[in-house]
Amino acid sequence: MDKKSAAYLVLDDGRIFEGLSWAKEGETFGEAVFSTGMTGYQETLTDPSYHKQIVIMTAPHVGNTGVNKSDEESEKIWVSGFVVRNPSPISSNWRSEKSLEQELIDSDVVGIQGVDTRAIT
Repeated sequence: MDKKSAAYLVLDDGRIFEGLSWAKEGETFGEAVFSTGMTGYQETLTDPSYHKQIVIMTAPHVGNTGVNKSDEESEKIWVSGFVVRNPSPISSNWRSEKSLEQELIDSDVVGIQGVDTRAIT
């Protein structure tokens, strides 16, 4: 298991949430928005309406089905950041073509894991 660096979500109101880097490491900016769905993370990521936004998933476990071309809303990921509590370390779905983390890395999307995403709301 590779060592993850500390990562921070800093909001306009001054609140700071600490987690660990996940997906691509780096710095990003955007409007923080929430997705409360228990499923559909791939559709959210590829929906152009989320362009330049940092999506915070309130569902505690994200990524267990991986990603595939059939579930995309468009041909690319539009978000500028992705915040989750517990990313799945494996993809378990017969349609999975790639892990969620690998898809985010390939798309240069900065991610944070280990954040109590429900506390942010």
